[in-house]
Amino acid sequence: MNLLALLRAVLRTPPPQHAFALCPDLLLAARRSRRRDRLESVQRSALAPGWYELGPVGVLQVDRQQLADALAAVTERLGGAPPRAGLVVPDAWVRSLVLDLENVPRRREEAEEVVRWRLKRILPCRPEEVRLDFAPTGTEGRLLVTLALDKPLAVVEEVFLQAGTHVGVIEPVTQALTPLLPANGAAVLLAIAGDHNLDLLLAGDGRVRMVRHKTLPDGDRRGASFLLNELTRTVVHAREQEGLARLEVWLAASDPAALDAAAEWSVGEQGVALRRLTVGPEMVPPGLAGAETVPAWALFASGWQGQA
Repeated sequence: MNLLALLRAVLRTPPPQHAFALCPDLLLAARRSRRRDRLESVQRSALAPGWYELGPVGVLQVDRQQLADALAAVTERLGGAPPRAGLVVPDAWVRSLVLDLENVPRRREEAEEVVRWRLKRILPCRPEEVRLDFAPTGTEGRLLVTLALDKPLAVVEEVFLQAGTHVGVIEPVTQALTPLLPANGAAVLLAIAGDHNLDLLLAGDGRVRMVRHKTLPDGDRRGASFLLNELTRTVVHAREQEGLARLEVWLAASDPAALDAAAEWSVGEQGVALRRLTVGPEMVPPGLAGAETVPAWALFASGWQGQA
């Protein structure tokens, strides 16, 4: 479903046995089984809310000391820092946009130069200050670009490296979850509805077409009505802009009322089938709750090779 999954399928290189997830108020550390088909354990350490700051290009800065202290706590419970690990970060840390180019050079280095040149007109910072990745969306000349500021990501990598862990891959939550989606090329919409955020990833014909992140202000409780409005907007976009007449919506929501409302909504949406995204207790340790659940699923999915 994504470039990382494609590389796994071709190279047959197993992902690291350990992975970490950064959350608004938690650091999670997971140890995967040798076969990478389940999480054997999940350790957690609290982070003070506000330990990172967001800006117009995603994560703007992080509190190095807070992260180092939380990392020291979880690695002690792991019995030491793993030499290699993957890292899952909040979707709010990255920005995704679609660029329409007349010609996309075949060589990736040349294509990246073109993308960075186009970003000069869009970004509130210099294009060389961001890390980026891009992939075709299905329409000729159209690229989905995902980017984040380099400096805060480098700080995170340095903290892990000083603790003894090399971070090989950094993925936002929705991308990390894509191996759980059907591998048959069907058009799918992955929706992750938290208490304060909504993350949406639209894919069709094996390619990601659109990624959106919405943050609800503190104290805002629009809940189910906000979710349904955004689902409707995305379905209309999928039909009218992407030509996806039939769509499977895979939803993970922390609010049971939102799940019920989405089920009712899907009945009236022609060509839409609602599925509940979940990971069974045989794949993740029992006892996860609240804000831990979806990031833990992402830790499992990012290492799972069942769809490779």
